[in-house]
Amino acid sequence: MPRELLISFDADQTLFDFQRILDEALITTASFLSHYSDKPITPKRLKKIHKSLVEDADPNNIRYLEIRRASFEQALNPLSNAKDLSEQALEIFKKVRFGAPYFYPHVKETLATLKRNYKTALITNGNSCPKSAGIAHLFDFVVMAEEYPYKKPDPRLFDAMLSMAGMSPDKLIHVGDSLEHDIAGANNIGATSVWFNPLQHANRSPVLPDHSIACMRELPSLVAGYASR
Repeated sequence: MPRELLISFDADQTLFDFQRILDEALITTASFLSHYSDKPITPKRLKKIHKSLVEDADPNNIRYLEIRRASFEQALNPLSNAKDLSEQALEIFKKVRFGAPYFYPHVKETLATLKRNYKTALITNGNSCPKSAGIAHLFDFVVMAEEYPYKKPDPRLFDAMLSMAGMSPDKLIHVGDSLEHDIAGANNIGATSVWFNPLQHANRSPVLPDHSIACMRELPSLVAGYASR
């Protein structure tokens, strides 16, 4: 069957519960760092430092792991070996952060079903790697904003993905949890937007998705409707 559509997905909080795995990674890392500091180092403190560093960084040139390492170093200052320890802490963090993700229900089978009939892509502002998550084989194309000088909802990131796929925006269905980044980005280029909203939050923003789903298993029939047009 010809693949007449491109189905693209956000990663964090769309395919898997990023916040849960991040919290686990920070708990483990804070425990390691606390062995070397006279001051209490908690996940909450690490989040606060990290947030400050992200706010100070160039929004179009964020290197997530370097900022994460720097947050660990800052938490250890003024220790003379803070940088060396921060590098060790980063390895501990990465082992948990990029370990087995917590997939939302029906994600992998939905991706497999869609890939049999359509082109599929991952487009993310974060650094969640489909290879480490064990799902790289379910995507034809991967676009990570960290490798570009812009991020969603910038249309140039979507254009990069469409160029890889040789598709036009009217053939794109994009699925994501963020109204600001995913839905607005898809709407702005004339693609079909699908808001992944598993907790069924009320939409109080001016950004309106074309469709909303609470579970990934709703997606194949929705896509099939577009494919038959």
